[in-house]
Amino acid sequence: MSEETTNERRMSALTPEQLKQVTAFFEQRLIGQPEAIQTLTNVLYKQNALLKRVLERSGELTGIPADPTVLLIMGGSWGKSLITRLIPMALGPLGYGSLSVLTPLPQDPEGALNLDPGAVATPFATIVVENIEMVETINARFVANLAHMLDTGVVALIDPEQNRVQPFPLGLTTVIMTTAVADEEIRHTLNPETRLGFLPQERQVDMGEAYQEVQRICQRSLGRLPRDLLRHVDETIVLRPLGQDDLARIFDLEIQHFEQMVFPGRRLDVVMSDAARARLFDEAQQGLGMYGIHALRRVLQRYIDPVVYRAYNEGELTEESLDKRQVVVELEGEAVTVRLA
Repeated sequence: MSEETTNERRMSALTPEQLKQVTAFFEQRLIGQPEAIQTLTNVLYKQNALLKRVLERSGELTGIPADPTVLLIMGGSWGKSLITRLIPMALGPLGYGSLSVLTPLPQDPEGALNLDPGAVATPFATIVVENIEMVETINARFVANLAHMLDTGVVALIDPEQNRVQPFPLGLTTVIMTTAVADEEIRHTLNPETRLGFLPQERQVDMGEAYQEVQRICQRSLGRLPRDLLRHVDETIVLRPLGQDDLARIFDLEIQHFEQMVFPGRRLDVVMSDAARARLFDEAQQGLGMYGIHALRRVLQRYIDPVVYRAYNEGELTEESLDKRQVVVELEGEAVTVRLA
């Protein structure tokens, strides 16, 4: 697709139906985090209204406000990475959004931000800066440059056609900063036996009280973050620790994801008995302490991958038969069995 065609497609705001579609995607993927979903939804509607108004007035991307939306994510390890990618993941199929990750380099005396002009000059762009509690010690000049960009609300981009630097306003951009500054205290307080972000399985914990404690810890930790960046934050998203129901929903989501990714671009259905699902879910939970949320995916890979890929290599499963076959997972006695049907 040509650049001109892409730009023409992007010169329109999201429709009400598309906004609902994206919000539904947020709700489906970001399990157990209602505050994060609401914040991302508010950002989406705000930026879409700004885009719609700009296009109605001029028909092109001129007059964009110089005011990026700045979010701070803290409170747990699970969900941070997903939130930073969620807007471009949801909008990518619609032809919108982009993702840029800024990483300070200790050997760079200029502290350059190294932003891709094509990615930033896009409606609903996302710029991510991870672990901001560390960036000042890595490269103080990087922090100064980032703070300046947030102060001015613009980024200097090179116009290749005119061969000159032009300021581009960031009013349609979301800057997401993450921090682990409170993580160790949260883990030690809520569940010292396993990884951060999960409530203990062996005892009952009031989820509301647990979340309030996480919020208090995060609030106390804010003073350890760079003030030049913190003063630009519009919303702080404090992630909730996950309970058993949340993990079960994520496990079901991982099964759906596995069906689509075992052979990228094709779908291979997985049919799993309730008993087999319960056994695999229990086994996955035992790995949370070492692998975090990835333990839910690892248990599927460990049981299903060998059967599927062996069958494909041996010709039992072919490109033409993918849509007609199923992976059947059952529990026979105490053993989990996997076969193709």
